[in-house]
Amino acid sequence: MLAATADELMPTVEIVAWVVLIFLLLRILQKLQQIHALLRPNAPAPPSIFGVPGVLLRKAKITAGGLVYLVLSKDKVSKRKLASVPDFAELDGMHVERQRRIIFIRHGESMWNLVFNRGFKPSFLLRLARALLMELWQLPFDDSTFLDSPLSPLGFEQCEQLRTFLKTGISEPAARDDFDTLVNGEGRSLLVSSQLRRAAATLAIAVQERLCRSHEPIFLHSSCQEISRNVDTQSLTAKNGTPTLSGNPALESGISFDGRFNAGNKSLAFTGAARLSDFAQWASERPEPTLIVAGHSLWFRTFFQTFLPKSFKHMCKERKIVNCGTVGFTLQTGRTPEGDVRHRIDPQSIVVVYGGFSAK
Repeated sequence: MLAATADELMPTVEIVAWVVLIFLLLRILQKLQQIHALLRPNAPAPPSIFGVPGVLLRKAKITAGGLVYLVLSKDKVSKRKLASVPDFAELDGMHVERQRRIIFIRHGESMWNLVFNRGFKPSFLLRLARALLMELWQLPFDDSTFLDSPLSPLGFEQCEQLRTFLKTGISEPAARDDFDTLVNGEGRSLLVSSQLRRAAATLAIAVQERLCRSHEPIFLHSSCQEISRNVDTQSLTAKNGTPTLSGNPALESGISFDGRFNAGNKSLAFTGAARLSDFAQWASERPEPTLIVAGHSLWFRTFFQTFLPKSFKHMCKERKIVNCGTVGFTLQTGRTPEGDVRHRIDPQSIVVVYGGFSAK
């Protein structure tokens, strides 16, 4: 009789236990949100408790898509693909129909760079463990260490160094026009960024004084998304959306982003080569004479490899722009004698404004 009664009570006890467990989890999440608000009072508010399942589901979907992309993607522009690109030396001055000045700004060091790009000595395990703990802490929030990897502490410092440079002036005569455009170019230049958070944050911090004065938006363009299969290049920002940024006062003071050119995460079909061509065409059709573009090292290097004449030798084809490095050049657009549209970087127009290229 007693055994039968105990068996009958078991389902009720299990239900009560699950209710208590769920209640405790909700209370823990509530406390985490309160702690987050105390530590980061100016940061965007985390999702509500009832919004957490949606955040987790969306991040799981992006993670799954990133793993599929890692295995199946052919995002990298291979040497064979570059060899098949027409030699843009054929586009001489007589055929140039229009040209735009482009200023590339590479993002500051990311958390992914911090973990994986500083070598694999014993300190790597410590960096990885810290990053994994951060990922667990960020689990219920619309944030991640590995997905759409944000700036590292050093990355924020690098952005502030670029910002300071833009406030103090420049002595190199060849770079003065680009420098002036970066600092005072509102109305005659467009601010553009990859939709990945580290790039958007870098541009927002670097030109903070200009943004505070002009209140102009930073346009997010998904064709600028990094060329890589790694999950850090997967975007947390939805189609036509704008990123949630924090970690620096400049990012928590009402920066305006415009997501109309953000088509969402790159697909298996929208490869690196396609994104480069798409952006070059879009840039050539903009009415602004100059575009300031925040983005990524491999994307930038491949852009130079694609649109510079093949016979032209320059370190930009072999080396990455350093973190927060800033390089200007002129993109020309015209037609071949057969009428085909071509984009070409003027080889003599490349100017280092800040930082330059890596040593190797």
